[in-house]
Amino acid sequence: MKKLSAMFAPRFAIWPTLPPDVHSRSETEWRPFPLNQENCRIFSRARQAICSACKALGLGAGDTILVPAYHHGSEVEALLQAGLNIKYYEIDSALEPDEDTLLPLLDDQVKALYLIHYLGFPQDGSWWRKWCDDRNLLLIEDAAQAFLSTRDERPVGSYGHMTVFCLYKTYGIPDGGAVVSIKPPAPPRLQPVVGYWRILKRHLNWVATKRGEVGLLHALVKPTLAWWKRTNDKPHAEFDMGDPDTPPTVMTIKLLPRLLSKDTAQKRRENYRYLLEHLGEMVPSQFARLPSGACPFAFPLEVQDARLFLERLHRKGVLGLLFWINPHPSLPVDDFPRSRFLRERVLALPVHQELTEQDMRRIVRAVHECRAPLPTEFVAAG
Repeated sequence: MKKLSAMFAPRFAIWPTLPPDVHSRSETEWRPFPLNQENCRIFSRARQAICSACKALGLGAGDTILVPAYHHGSEVEALLQAGLNIKYYEIDSALEPDEDTLLPLLDDQVKALYLIHYLGFPQDGSWWRKWCDDRNLLLIEDAAQAFLSTRDERPVGSYGHMTVFCLYKTYGIPDGGAVVSIKPPAPPRLQPVVGYWRILKRHLNWVATKRGEVGLLHALVKPTLAWWKRTNDKPHAEFDMGDPDTPPTVMTIKLLPRLLSKDTAQKRRENYRYLLEHLGEMVPSQFARLPSGACPFAFPLEVQDARLFLERLHRKGVLGLLFWINPHPSLPVDDFPRSRFLRERVLALPVHQELTEQDMRRIVRAVHECRAPLPTEFVAAG
């Protein structure tokens, strides 16, 4: 009976869902940073924006950029496609760049520092901008997970010579990678697709949070999709950039002004605080306190066996994410133990603004039910 009940349970995904009433909403006049900037350009994906903006800045063959070892991989591929060389650096215990490891990497070929705002938690952009200015370097801020985040009442990403954002990580639109730069790239030139299929999937994800029948359909289809992915294995497909001239879909441009809301960040913070109150002992220390201006992308848990824990959560309807488990193949993983530790131990839970308090209670209950058989004690990486 428990297994049958779980199959009919609602499903909560990491990505923001798209409520059906969005099509009847009025457009808001509010445009947050960077959408209110004349030098903002929107591509289909942030990786395409990265590649195009680097070229516009004059970065290319022979130039080197310092990149954190703790990364997704798609941004690294975009930098490589732009012709840049990569030097990796280790993050410190607060997920900031470790200055002691940065300084030995500097030479005449290093032109920029790449700074990532993990899970929407703001790094000290002001300090790192000065650090870069003192060394005649460009600061590139990756705010893909930090759209709507602020620090000291200033938008995250506003210190960079170039900053990228993933709009679809905050709202349930099909795509949208924004970049703001001191030398903006030309707008993407290809003809946009409509994006109906991706809109439908986001709508279905919204329905799955309300109706167990849709959750059952997801539970039945998911094993088939997993099998298909295994039999058509492309280990580095997640890093593919596609054509850098790809614009956002028609539906993204149409629906984004109807979704933008000053309440979004506050709702995400409320959901994050709820999970922190009930699951705080499982949270990595770097995310155990929510800064006032953060607009969190997700809620991290640190466990011994993240893969197994995530599988158990999926069976209970919580579709978390194994956070950045696969680095770019150019990374010498063993040379960066802290980054490797985080990849192997950290998974992410949903906190997006469409989740209700009842949804959050279900997520907490699922975590507690999955937690009992699994050890969660660990020794922090040095």
